[in-house]
Amino acid sequence: MIRAVIIDDERNSRDIISLMLGKYCPEIEAVGMAANCREGIEQIRMHQPQLVFLDLEMPDGTGFDVLAGAYDASFEAIFVTAFEKRFLHTIRLSEVELILKPIDKESLLQAVGTVVERMGRERLHDRYEVLLRNFGKPAAEVRQLVLPAPAGPEEIVAVEDILFLESQADKTLFYLADGRELPSARTFRYYTELFAQMRFYQVNNTQMVQVHQIGDIDEDGNRVQIAQHSIEVTGRRMRELVNLWRQH
Repeated sequence: MIRAVIIDDERNSRDIISLMLGKYCPEIEAVGMAANCREGIEQIRMHQPQLVFLDLEMPDGTGFDVLAGAYDASFEAIFVTAFEKRFLHTIRLSEVELILKPIDKESLLQAVGTVVERMGRERLHDRYEVLLRNFGKPAAEVRQLVLPAPAGPEEIVAVEDILFLESQADKTLFYLADGRELPSARTFRYYTELFAQMRFYQVNNTQMVQVHQIGDIDEDGNRVQIAQHSIEVTGRRMRELVNLWRQH
């Protein structure tokens, strides 16, 4: 049985999560509840849960504050929120699970299934370190992200080390400054949306480059040079890319 703690400032939300767990997730037992960050940290320390449902915004802080306050504990987290935009970028970079209110059966089962599967293999607790390091930073200053590998453990990547990324069917391939090529189970479109606020630029239909990694630009040939890679730039995008590059 997986022990769970539910932390949410709305009693109705706590009750709904507990009832849905009892109905749809018999392998999970809600052993504690809390209405704010302080009580949540106390419940985590008391029950030592393997799973915590965390409201993102509460009267005395955020779910990130709970993570920081119970940092020495060992658990997986599922964030629950009615407002996705404020923290969505930070959460998506860290590959932490998120459920939007009102909670439905499908979202709950998908999030629970993901974290339970993660518990069944070697767990990457560093994803929560990445989450806390990125929290509160403007998108352009984010330092790390978690890459969910198609097979095997996730990888933590320093954003500044990414040269470019490229579409690979329903996956994405990352090219790094140290010569590694790391696959991600996420689609290229997922990353074009995620990196749009950062120092990246989509140069064609299948590739997106980190602007400060560009070594040279051939405007006449519509190509950019990044390390040993020569990458084509769609003609209409060249002028905007050159302007961005000169700013860096």
